[in-house]
Amino acid sequence: MKFLEELFSETDSGNGRIALVNGAVASGKTELLRTFAEQRASEGAVVLTMTGDRDRETRAYGSLQRFVRDLPVPRAKTLELTRLIARSSNGVPPSSFDVANIMLELTLELAERTPLLITVDDAQHVDASSMDCLLRLAERTRSARIMLLLAELAHGRSAHPSYRIELVRQLHFRRLGLAPLSAAGVTKLLARHLDPDAVERLAAGCYKITRGNPLLVRALIEDQLDWPEPGQDARPVVGDAFRHAVLTCLRRSGSDVLALARVVSVLGPDSTVERLGGLVHRRPADVARALRALRTVGFLNGNDFRDRSFREAVIDCMEPEDLAKLHVTAARALHADKAGACRVAHHLLEAGGEPDVWAVEQLHSAAKEALRADDAGRAAEYLEHALTGQPDGPHAAALRVLLLRAELRGGSVADRHLTRLCEHERAGDLEPEQKVFLVQRLLWAGRQPDAEPVLDRLGREYARRRSLNSTVADVGHWLRHAHPALAPRWAEATGAAAREDAEPARWAASASEALITVLGGTDEHGAVSTAESLLEATPLDDLTVGAMSSALHTLIYADRLENATNWCDALLEEAKARGVAWWQAVFSACRADIALRYGELSKASGYARDAIEAVGAERWGVAIGMPLAVLIRVATVIGDHEAVREHLRQPVPEEMYRSGYCLPYLRARGRYCLATGRVEAALADFERCRELMTAWGFEAPTLAPWRTDSAKAHLRLGDADRARELANRQLAHPRFRTPRVRGAALRMLAATEDVNSRLAMLKETVEVLNASGDRLELAQALFDLSRTHQAMKQFAKARMVLLRARRLGQACRLEMTPPRGSEEPRPESGAEWTAPAQAAAAAPAADASDSSGVAAAAEQNDQILRNLTSSEYRVATLASFGYTNQEISTKLHVTPSTVEQHLTRVFRKLKVSKRTDLPVDLQLEAAQAGGMRTAGKSRVSGRGPQSDTP
Repeated sequence: MKFLEELFSETDSGNGRIALVNGAVASGKTELLRTFAEQRASEGAVVLTMTGDRDRETRAYGSLQRFVRDLPVPRAKTLELTRLIARSSNGVPPSSFDVANIMLELTLELAERTPLLITVDDAQHVDASSMDCLLRLAERTRSARIMLLLAELAHGRSAHPSYRIELVRQLHFRRLGLAPLSAAGVTKLLARHLDPDAVERLAAGCYKITRGNPLLVRALIEDQLDWPEPGQDARPVVGDAFRHAVLTCLRRSGSDVLALARVVSVLGPDSTVERLGGLVHRRPADVARALRALRTVGFLNGNDFRDRSFREAVIDCMEPEDLAKLHVTAARALHADKAGACRVAHHLLEAGGEPDVWAVEQLHSAAKEALRADDAGRAAEYLEHALTGQPDGPHAAALRVLLLRAELRGGSVADRHLTRLCEHERAGDLEPEQKVFLVQRLLWAGRQPDAEPVLDRLGREYARRRSLNSTVADVGHWLRHAHPALAPRWAEATGAAAREDAEPARWAASASEALITVLGGTDEHGAVSTAESLLEATPLDDLTVGAMSSALHTLIYADRLENATNWCDALLEEAKARGVAWWQAVFSACRADIALRYGELSKASGYARDAIEAVGAERWGVAIGMPLAVLIRVATVIGDHEAVREHLRQPVPEEMYRSGYCLPYLRARGRYCLATGRVEAALADFERCRELMTAWGFEAPTLAPWRTDSAKAHLRLGDADRARELANRQLAHPRFRTPRVRGAALRMLAATEDVNSRLAMLKETVEVLNASGDRLELAQALFDLSRTHQAMKQFAKARMVLLRARRLGQACRLEMTPPRGSEEPRPESGAEWTAPAQAAAAAPAADASDSSGVAAAAEQNDQILRNLTSSEYRVATLASFGYTNQEISTKLHVTPSTVEQHLTRVFRKLKVSKRTDLPVDLQLEAAQAGGMRTAGKSRVSGRGPQSDTP
């Protein structure tokens, strides 16, 4: 304002001035002209106004007509000028020289008496004829008391192509740019209307949204005042006033800018000059100019709206039909530009309605792309919309299969599509690979009656058409371990084809065949090698996750727990990183089984709960038996019987009992019955495992050791002969001699022998179980060994072994919260046994503080134990288990003198004086020493002895 006042003062002195005010829409140009004009009029100046009109900018002298009517001169002097202008309305344009001269005479005459201010608002819309007259006037005002003040829209298109250049050529021309409010200016404006707390909280947010546009700031103020309850967020409330202000700015910017803003609201970050020009049918130069105008007004950051509020305001003013058409147009434009299927599908989804054939194809492609990016939720949205345009036929079947996979990944209830897919299968819409997937999902969901006819038709089709994909040939291998009761049905349906394709055709069949081999106890090394090759070479995806699970279970049931742990942890980490809930559930269940086999009860329980919670119990279908079995087993061991009853109340599909997933569940339930004294019920569950495996044609003691479990039950019933028979039969089995299976059977056999025979057998049991890594079963064996020493009056050895057993049992339950009154794992092979007073007094109580002491003691002994050589380690381990020097020398094939020398060095290094003072957790370390293991590796500890060689 001060700048303009100085210019007018110079004008009053006889030096005419021209000023052009340039600014964005709603930057205050009109308000500035009005205020300045009112002030000059109050001082006695003559003020004349002219306003450009977008609707009249093509009409000759349209802006000048009103200007002439308002001239403060007698009407007679304007008659000629009025007549000339009227001729232009009749299609006979007058000479612009004549019009300009008359207007110039009139204005100069006015300026002789008093200073004259002529304001021209929206100069960009003044018609060309009127602007020519103004330019002629501008040339003659240098020595007259006339100030010409024009205001124009920044980056606006002008009706007169060169008026700005003509103005700039005048020496008495000045330009004034109106900048938006600064952050401090916004704060100052807010302070006039809002309380200080609100100003402090909202100022930054208001400036961020409006970038200082005065109209938008005032609109936000109105929205804050209209909001019934003031919020506490730093972001201001955006309401109707702001949306109306946005639309006002756009309409005042012109129809081209408004049309462009609508397209930007749809394209968003995909807005480019070329793409926008194609959608609004404008030249790139015009689009670039409109984009600059929108950036100047504060709407855009780059080519997209800086805040979602602008987009919402623009979209709100559009008719739904127009918006939908614009989204479809945008989708086609993006497709033409090869922008990516998901970006195309986003607009098709926003368009709504029923997609046409082209749109369905794009949505299908986008869903596949989204699944490759592990965005199952977005893939499901695309597929759901695609199905509204393609409800029937083979293409609809393919869409529904993919939707089922997407929902399975995302953890939603995917099985709602199974009935519809069964209809597709009966109609012949499914490809063979899709039928395989349908069979697997039906069986998983416990819908075996629905799966059987699909399986029969698929088998007959495979028997006729040997050219089918190898996925179909894999079905027989998968059924043999997952649903073995249906394997004969498949063999019958396929006939000779199944026999000819007995060898695995690809990785899925290889994984199933390896698992079947391990469960059957044949060629274990080859199966393990196959499983590890598959895990190493196969990428994780929807089609391979089942094979990966089979490969992991191959390693687990082959007692390759360390390798299984490494692979499972890596796969679980990948599943979490990619956010696929179903994969997390599968691998968490595998990890729970591994932890249970190590005796890591806390980890086993945690992983099992993670597996169920990842997708929900109902989504597990018949496979719910796997994680539930782990939870039941853990709760049984720690004595939390209420938790076991809760797990047993969890509904399971009836079809589970006809699948391989029932075996761990039946075994866990039987172990619980055995622990609670319901021996007959336990025996029934173990016998059920035997019956099922016999009917299915395989025996899997690594999965469900029914002979050993039944031996425990018969021992509880007092039938030692039957228990001995079962244990001996397990030990004599030529195909199942892993340390875990052999150690458990040896322990049961030892329980049937007299005390003298039992001692040697339990010592062997401890050695074998130590190699297996099963800390839980090892703790039980140590309890039995301690009891045997006690029966033989070897109290010192009994006490030493009891301490180790209790510490090992507590280590298994580390971080668990057992129910009040529960105890460490107790011997399961006979009646409850209480240690003699002297051993009990020395044994620590089984509480949380003692459990934490195990970890502390292990850490303290770490460095000392590292100083032992491997030979010293082996000797110390055997001595800690109660072996005599002679027994150690025989077992290690060294002389008694060598054993004595090793023990002397061990006592000196560990700073103890007798065997009973050896570290109580030495057996945990010994598993890593290498001399005691007969198969596999143990993960009980990461510490170990030094090598005998330097």
